[in-house]
Amino acid sequence: MKPQGLFRCCVTALLLLTSATAVAQTAHIERADVQAITDASARDVAALIAQPGFATAVTGALAARPDGVPLARVMARFDPQARTQASRTLAAQDRQLRQKKGLPAAGAALLQLRAYIPSGTRLTDVSAAQLWVAVLPRGDDRHWTTLNAYDPQGRRHTLDARTAPAFPVLIVDVDTRTAVEEGMAVVNAGLQARGLQSPDRIRLAANGSASLDLTRLDRIRLADDQEPWALGGAEVFAVVSGLQIGAAEPEMATLTLPYLDHDNTDYTPGQPLVIWGNYRFDAANVQLFEDDGDTNYQDLLVALTDGVKAALGAFAPEYAVIADIAGAILKAMPTTWFANDTDYLDSFYLLQRGQAYTDRMGAANNAKVTLTPVTLTE
Repeated sequence: MKPQGLFRCCVTALLLLTSATAVAQTAHIERADVQAITDASARDVAALIAQPGFATAVTGALAARPDGVPLARVMARFDPQARTQASRTLAAQDRQLRQKKGLPAAGAALLQLRAYIPSGTRLTDVSAAQLWVAVLPRGDDRHWTTLNAYDPQGRRHTLDARTAPAFPVLIVDVDTRTAVEEGMAVVNAGLQARGLQSPDRIRLAANGSASLDLTRLDRIRLADDQEPWALGGAEVFAVVSGLQIGAAEPEMATLTLPYLDHDNTDYTPGQPLVIWGNYRFDAANVQLFEDDGDTNYQDLLVALTDGVKAALGAFAPEYAVIADIAGAILKAMPTTWFANDTDYLDSFYLLQRGQAYTDRMGAANNAKVTLTPVTLTE
């Protein structure tokens, strides 16, 4: 290589490394900001409980959906005209939350209120004066030992993160189901714009008919979804990756698995998992991640574009590179993302087009799937 070429390669590598370091630092800052917003909102909700009518608004909103309702909906019951300072403050915190998560300013409310209700009890078993509002802590949820809860008098209490309380508790956190749906749309649009996700290639037959090959996810079971009691159901998404056809570039797509709430449970979604036609050698990887609420999707997009390219470096489009792309995805993710915002669950390497898989275990021995090849015809 000529000296000028070597110099350019070194500069490029340094810029990519600097970019990856900046993403890791930004992810740490954003995560702290998200937790600060939810903590402030939990304090605000706890203070509101002492006001006449608010506890009734809470129990009414959560009666049908104890697993979570938008905090804005609770406030609408309590303060229909949004005249109070509390309504304005919580609405502003919701807007800040969208910004910290790298989502468009306009969109659904993300702050939500959930109720943890032990078996055999009801939310109304606790008087308003004794109702606590908990908030999720920072850091790796697998290492949580305690979490904070606030009472209507503003006092802080400590709850065990692993042993669920014997009484109902309210929890203020992020509506990760809504956030993941929006976030995956942001990531896919960014991958397409950067040339790392191709339009679906339809196969055309000589008679003019069209067909599309899929691999369908018919059954999935997680051995461990990494969730303490306070987190509720997991929100899982998948990254499908491989080699592009006609270019020495990765091909990547993301999708949500919104039904996959709990571990040790069989789910039978019949969901399209891999859409073939865009993957060289008819092979692709599928990796599963779980989002606990703090992910910034713009940072995720940078990791899947700049980070993956930096991890891969220059490569020839050979079959062996397909598995390397999956490894590059894990390498590109900042270490902080494997904390309480994005947990790595499992990987399925080199899935083949047209191949059926029954009870296939992932590389981490955490997820088990049954996959079926399907051809859709016009």
